[in-house]
Amino acid sequence: MANRTNRYTPPTTRPDAPRATTTAEADRSALSSKTLRRPTPSEEDVRARAYFLWEKAGRPESDGVQFWLEAERELNSSR
Repeated sequence: MANRTNRYTPPTTRPDAPRATTTAEADRSALSSKTLRRPTPSEEDVRARAYFLWEKAGRPESDGVQFWLEAERELNSSR
């Protein structure tokens, strides 16, 4: 009977150890993740919210800048 040998050969290298991050890298990573989680509202979103606020105020005759700014503030704070 033929002598069977174990044909399994173990890996010759170890898996890479987790890389330690520097404080600067961690700060960059945190900043980029905040940016990804908090996108700025689109112009269409702001326009729709400003229109809603303008109607809610009784459709006053004005240029509507205060409603636009209020809509931006609300949408940015809710994200």
